[in-house]
Amino acid sequence: MARRSTAALDDEALPPDMSRRERNKARTRTAILEASINCMAESGVQDATMDQIAAAADVARATLFNYFPSKNDIIEALVAENDAGFFVAIEGWRRATHLTTVEKLAGLFAATDHYLRRAPARRRAVLSMSWRNWGQPGNQQRVQRVVDAFTALLDDGRYGGDLSPQLDSAIAGEIIAQTYMGVIHAWRMDEAHPAANRLDVVARLLSTMIAPGTPFPDRAPLPPIPAQPEKYT
Repeated sequence: MARRSTAALDDEALPPDMSRRERNKARTRTAILEASINCMAESGVQDATMDQIAAAADVARATLFNYFPSKNDIIEALVAENDAGFFVAIEGWRRATHLTTVEKLAGLFAATDHYLRRAPARRRAVLSMSWRNWGQPGNQQRVQRVVDAFTALLDDGRYGGDLSPQLDSAIAGEIIAQTYMGVIHAWRMDEAHPAANRLDVVARLLSTMIAPGTPFPDRAPLPPIPAQPEKYT
């Protein structure tokens, strides 16, 4: 497996006021997480070892354990980053006030398709980690955050006037969130799953539910924040 040097990471992604020591630590942490995804995609989440990850990240074993005492700590960090990426993305769509709610929904689903198509083995590794404890009681809050994010997107449409004020955004938001996560989960479980076609069809059906009669865009709009990471739940 090719090693990735921490020096190769882009300094532009780091805050300009960070000290050199903080920058080095951030680069090392990023290199470890990137190497972890690659190792888990190649060997499987369960079979990837800390020694394998240290070698792939080009760091000493002691350094790896200094940053992450266990593989479970790495998994938790990757899941947290994956979740954060989704919320950054959906907030970006909410701020795109020049778009209708249907266009925002079409854009988000199309961006998700783009994310899944790129390096699918890596995506499945991250999603496997994300879904590993999804059914546990403590993770209900994670599900609710996704529901709340879609509900807020619909509330924007209701208050902005492009969705009916009679729309129950809480119920519709839950339906959209559960459907969205369900398609991604099905793709994760089955390499032959037609996620691209399914996401487009689902977005069209959901748009009909929230805004009957509103035209669905022929081409989905581009993500409003292209510089942000594409990590979706």
